[in-house]
Amino acid sequence: MDEKDFGRRAGEALGKLDDALRDLEGVESDLAGDILTLEFEDGTKFVVNSHSAAQQIWLSANMQAWHFGWQDASRTWRDTRSGAELFTELGRLVSEKLAQAVSLRS
Repeated sequence: MDEKDFGRRAGEALGKLDDALRDLEGVESDLAGDILTLEFEDGTKFVVNSHSAAQQIWLSANMQAWHFGWQDASRTWRDTRSGAELFTELGRLVSEKLAQAVSLRS
């Protein structure tokens, strides 16, 4: 994928995540450029950002990191190690943090 396609796909994903999380009680969602920051009431932060050089979306949460690459076959962002899907994985992490079910759709 070329840089323009990557930027468009990554931007769409970050925008959808921000839209889905913006009105959720207990977390503040802030999208600034290619960085989405989630801040919880206890001060914990999760960061999701696009990394154009690697053509990946990176997620940092709970002292762990995930690197999601675009998969044409499934049209999803998948973690390069576990194969987890970006929206599903972030939904799981936010659900655990808020102690309530949160479902994020791509």
